[in-house]
Formats: sequence, structure tokens, C-alpha cells
Amino acid sequence: MKKLLTILLALAMVLACVPSVLAEENGPITISFWHHRGSGAQYECVTQAVETFNETIGKEKGIVVEESFIGDYVTLFAQIQLAVQSGEAPNVVSAANTYVAYMLEDDMIVDMAPLAEAEGYDITGNLPEWMLEIGGNTDGEIHSLPYCRSTPLFYYNKAIANELGIEIGDMITIDEMVAFGEAAMQKNDAGEVTRYGVEIFNDFGYYNAAWIYQLGSEYIAEGGGSPSLEDGTMLKVLTDWRSWVDAGWCRPFDATNAGDTAQTMFCNGELAAYINSCAGLGNLMIAAAETGVDVGVAMFPTYDPDNHVAEIGGANISIIGADNSDEEIQASWEFIKFLMTDEEQYFNAKTSGYVAGTKSVAEYDQMVAFWAEKPEFKVAYDQLLSYGRGQETPFVAVSQDFTQIVWDNVSLLIGEQSITPEEAVENIRSESEDLW
Repeated sequence: MKKLLTILLALAMVLACVPSVLAEENGPITISFWHHRGSGAQYECVTQAVETFNETIGKEKGIVVEESFIGDYVTLFAQIQLAVQSGEAPNVVSAANTYVAYMLEDDMIVDMAPLAEAEGYDITGNLPEWMLEIGGNTDGEIHSLPYCRSTPLFYYNKAIANELGIEIGDMITIDEMVAFGEAAMQKNDAGEVTRYGVEIFNDFGYYNAAWIYQLGSEYIAEGGGSPSLEDGTMLKVLTDWRSWVDAGWCRPFDATNAGDTAQTMFCNGELAAYINSCAGLGNLMIAAAETGVDVGVAMFPTYDPDNHVAEIGGANISIIGADNSDEEIQASWEFIKFLMTDEEQYFNAKTSGYVAGTKSVAEYDQMVAFWAEKPEFKVAYDQLLSYGRGQETPFVAVSQDFTQIVWDNVSLLIGEQSITPEEAVENIRSESEDLW
């Protein structure tokens, strides 16, 4: 038994040293990291991670990571597909969570569980439960890890809330949001809105789908289909949203650059509140400080405080297996582990606003101190652990196609106001029939 244990330990040491041995023989192993984080606080997180890794673990093990900003989620995924088809696949990617299903279907990404098991790395014990319920991460497999996970929050101008005598806690109900929006709206003598109460963007699967779950239904069911189209909850959510827009206090989203426009209006006092990803919190706090706006942060608005649900969107980190050698995969794994350390989870969260994706980071001294100093950044983490639901659950390969259909009809209903909620529901039902 002792001899067997000695052999296993020796084998583990050999596997751990594979990149270093190869580096001595052939020079450093270069790993390409494709991502969607191209500017501001987001890009700072990428460059800090890559530079720190290359100067420490990378230098020790003979690994060099090269980062490339490819574009937004859609562009990045399209380029990943093209690269795999052409035999020029990257090594590590930060793919949007809802696109992981497609990569699993095409057998593009590596199961990291065996890599972790070979060296005794606890890959599952430090993950929130919702990460172990998503496609590719059940039955002992781990195909993706949380890198840029996000959850939507309610951002509001504290001065306006105080001016109106409205107190907003960590959790806000739909009724409270409506009351705030109505009271915060201002018009000029010509009846034109000069300050909107609230704005909601067009990302139904990330924002509004949670309202369907709060109401006790399902946006997408196991195996496909949307019960919300038949039980009235989709109609209720769309009807409420359209009524808020028709009332004037809820601003219709912009067709392009909606987030940037809303942030500018918020900082200029033309918008009292808006719902946006926690990933925007870092940049918002910088912009708000420059204009003297005191930002309040609450959890995503809920129809039912006893059944609060908030979607968890964003991107996961994965290793591409296609055309990549075992040595490149092992080197990629070293970079993945680095990104999952408390130090990196902390830096990513406090710099960008994305949610830290591990359990241990909640006890990491620097994270605890940062949250104590800036509690606005902890709201997303608390929501994720207590009320979060992985946006890619259930695992349905065509879920993003369904969401696209909903987006298109929300554009007509809210953006253009050219159809009714009833027409939107009927359109979604008929256009999605062939998906399932």
C-alpha cells in the first residue's frame, strides 16, 4: 500500500511539472486567452490577471498567456466557432454562459474535473451550488467555471430618493419600484418628460425572465418549451412593462448603447434609477463620483419578497479542447486555477463589479474589508448566494434562440410600441414552435 501511494504521489508530481519540463526543452508554452472585456475597468481586470500570472506562476512553470479582446459575447462566440473550424482554436475563452450549451453540444470544451482530480485540487467544494446545476457541470464533470458572472441590480439616485422621502432597502419590490418611478418622474410645462423614474433594458432572459419565476412559472422548462406563454405570466410581465412605459415614468430602452446612454442620463440627473448588471457598477461609481451623484444599490426588483429570484448571467471560463495538445490544456488549467484564487476573485469583483464566484472569497480579508468600505458591491454577492439562479438552467441547447425571439418582440412592444402585449405573446408562441 505504501509503495502504491509513493507511485501515485510521484505521478502527481510529474503531471504538475509537465509545463515546466516542456518549457526547458522547447521554450515557454504560449496560451491564447480570448475574452469580451475590451475597455475600462473590465480590461484592467484582464491585463492585471495576465500580467500577474505571467510574472509569477507562468514564469515558474514556463507558460505565457496572451490575451485578445475579440468583441462582445455574440462576436466572441462566432469567432470561437470559426477558429475551431479552421484549426486555429484559442486555448482559454470567456464565453457567455448561454453559449456554453452550444460548445458542449459540439464537444469543444474540456472537462476539467480529471485535471483537478489528478492533483487533488478541490474544484467543486468552493463553488456555489448553482454552478453545479448548470449544463456540463453535473455528474462529476466541470466544463466551465465562473469568471465574469453577473446578476442584475437596481441602481438609484440616493438624493432623489431622499428628496421624495422614499427609503429603499437592500430588496425592493415591484410595487415599491413603481411608486418610486412615478414619484421621481418630472415634466416641463410642455408636458415633456425631463426626468424619467426608471429604465429597463432589452435583455429578457437576464432581467424579466426572473419575474416569471418569481410569479411561480417557468421561462423555459426542462426539455424545452415555455410554460409562461400558456399560463399568463409572460403576458403579465409584458403588460406591466408596457403600462409603465405608457405611463411615462419608465423610459423605453435605446436600440443601441442602451447602458452607456442610461448611465450618462443617470449621472446628469435625467434618470432617477435603472436596472443593470452588477458588471456595470465599477464604471458607474467612477462616472457618478465625477458628477457628484450618490449611487444607491438594491437587489433586482421582485414581485414576491418570499420568492425572490434573480438570474445569474455573464460569462464562464473554459478550456478549448479542439486542436490543442495535452501540454497546452495542462498549461491552460494552470491559468484557470489562478483565475479562481481568492486574490483574483477579489480583484475582479472589486474592480469590475462582477460577482466573485467562489465561497472562500467571502472570508478573504481584503474582500471583507472592501465590502465593509463599499457595501454597494456586496449586494450582488448576497443576491447571488441567496436568490441567484443560473441563467443557463435548465440545459436546453436552443434557449438562446428562444430568448432572441423574445428580444425581437420586446423591441416591437417596448422600443417601438408598435404591437400590444397580447400580440407579442402570440408572436413569441408561433415563432418558437419549431424550436422545441
